[in-house]
Amino acid sequence: MTLQQMQDKILSDRRLALDDTYIQRNFTYPEIPGMASVIVGARRVGKSCFLRLKAKELVSKGTPEDKICYLNFFGIEDEKIPFSLVEKAYYSLYPNYSKDPDVHFFIDEIQNIDFWGEGISNIMDVHKCKVTVSGSSAKYLSTDIASELRGRSISYRFYPLSFEEFARFNGEDIKASKAYSNEEQNQLRNLFKQYMERGSYPALASMDNAETRKQMLITYFDLAYSMDIIDRFDVTKGSMLKKLMRRMVKNSGSPYTIRRLAHYLASEGYSSSTTLISDYLGMMTDTCFFTDVRVLGNSKKENSNPRKLYTIDHSMAALFREFGQDSGKRLEHAVLASILRCTPNVCYYRTAADKELDFVVTDSDKNPRIIIQVTDDSEASMQREIQSTEEGMKELGFNESYLVTSDEERDIDVESGTIHAISGWRFMLNAASIIG
Repeated sequence: MTLQQMQDKILSDRRLALDDTYIQRNFTYPEIPGMASVIVGARRVGKSCFLRLKAKELVSKGTPEDKICYLNFFGIEDEKIPFSLVEKAYYSLYPNYSKDPDVHFFIDEIQNIDFWGEGISNIMDVHKCKVTVSGSSAKYLSTDIASELRGRSISYRFYPLSFEEFARFNGEDIKASKAYSNEEQNQLRNLFKQYMERGSYPALASMDNAETRKQMLITYFDLAYSMDIIDRFDVTKGSMLKKLMRRMVKNSGSPYTIRRLAHYLASEGYSSSTTLISDYLGMMTDTCFFTDVRVLGNSKKENSNPRKLYTIDHSMAALFREFGQDSGKRLEHAVLASILRCTPNVCYYRTAADKELDFVVTDSDKNPRIIIQVTDDSEASMQREIQSTEEGMKELGFNESYLVTSDEERDIDVESGTIHAISGWRFMLNAASIIG
């Protein structure tokens, strides 16, 4: 690409970004002087649209358009474009902005540019501008970024649609509130049913056809497998990896051990090692396609107990299940995503009687703060989860906890205190205030 072509691209990409219409996302991040902001997340969760939305918001608040440099480098992997060309092209167009701290660079698919780490550090030092980047590989942009940018970046995790955002994508503006009228509750129940069925990927939010949604999810699964793992890492056993990845989606949210996975793969005709399986699981979580949840305890307890992998989207969790409408399992995944939007500090817990608490929110030192259990509204499930929650409350020293349900709401008095049964839609709208 020539200097002239890069200048043309700067003008064209900015025009496309600012002229399009975007639906507001709830995600925010602080801009820290001298530090690049890195938006990390799975494919198809809306990172690219968010960057364009952020650029458009700046213009709407008074930033001149020519102080916005938005560039999308999707699909140019083979061109070998150096980042210095971006710098030269922009500042040759606008030489008066050479030391202007109000210039904003938004660069999407940054991993497709050569020498980008060195280049971003250089423009922040020389031109004092602000830089926000995103890309498709969490491994590259969260662990390797430190060496690429020499400690000059902060990563922020970007998630699929929350329930509030899902409603907005369907033309409904809902907000967290202490109370809702009967009419509002009926509206929220209908929206929440759609959210549970369609999932949290933006492209599926308004898609009625279930078969089309399923085909889209299969496409997203294949993209994560082929582009974020196979193309990124040195994978020697691709077919075994895909078999393992399908297994983890099918059993998403269930405890697993490396040994059991090795036995499963052996039964499918694959020869593997615990080290290789562990490496492959690490690659899966690095893509942000899965979230790893470990047992509450010290490192020794974490390593000696099964772990859980959850797909980041609750509809993806049902993709390869025989009974794809498992409402309790979908709800569990959606609740976890709501927690993670508030804090990364979440574990599961096993009681002395081997009962399980789905989620325990902790502080940064792993001290338990909040118990959150999930159930569907069947009587058998409710009673089982109430018993497990009560045991956990006694052992962890809590006098209250939350039981997230499909729709039932009531306070349940137990020996240790109170379990607040709260509907999924109400919990998700108020997760920030509940978790604190």
